[in-house]
Amino acid sequence: MKTAIYLHDIGKDPHYKTWHAPRWNLLIYFYSNGGSLVTGEKVLPIKRGALAFIPSGTYHYTMPDVPEHYDRTKLSVSASLFSRVMELLGKNPEYKNFFAKSLVYAEIPPEQQPLVDQIFEQVSTSIDRPDREPLLLSCLLQLVYLLNRYTTESTATAGGFMGRAIKHINEHIAADLDINDICQVIGISKYYFCRRFKEHTGMTVMKYILQTRIILAKGELEKTTAPITEISERCGFSSTSYFCRAFKQEVGCSPLQYRKQMRK
Repeated sequence: MKTAIYLHDIGKDPHYKTWHAPRWNLLIYFYSNGGSLVTGEKVLPIKRGALAFIPSGTYHYTMPDVPEHYDRTKLSVSASLFSRVMELLGKNPEYKNFFAKSLVYAEIPPEQQPLVDQIFEQVSTSIDRPDREPLLLSCLLQLVYLLNRYTTESTATAGGFMGRAIKHINEHIAADLDINDICQVIGISKYYFCRRFKEHTGMTVMKYILQTRIILAKGELEKTTAPITEISERCGFSSTSYFCRAFKQEVGCSPLQYRKQMRK
């Protein structure tokens, strides 16, 4: 079973200006200049040598100035592999705050950029090797070190009522979620919660719920052969017709078309 996925891409991002959240922890390293990486609370520059760490479930999108020339490397890391990094570094006071972040953005100085290039080159050559785990772990430790050392921007993980709300939504995503019920669980007024939620995530509560369900549905379509009706119900949609309509609006194609594209 893979615990990391490496991808180097040049060209328009399929999620261009579209809110999405990774299922695994994500590292993005930029080779091109111009544009923005947007999260709920930050607008960060896309520039040569910038390295971003985006934990799983963190909504963001990229908006390069020239989408066709957008050059980046992406490394997706499973929770199991990244937990080993946390075990090795988590007790070190220097990294205590790093693992409490929902986003870390670092500008790697020019003299260190060849090192980052070498690290990603090692990742690309080791990703399919049988002994990949120790090599990937070594690469991740180096990347976290560089991220921590050269951090210029970061965002704290949601805590307090916001953290409880997001946790409740994610744990009950297949249920019939209602904003009034969420507010009752976390003990806060609806108006204040909706305003603060949008400030934190950059979207409304219902948009967050919809996009989380779409992300889950994408995973089901990619990994299983389950019928569309079953996936719709499993991901919390009220009906199959609504699921298909919402999926096409968010993704740009029907669930069946998406499944065919992912299996080419």
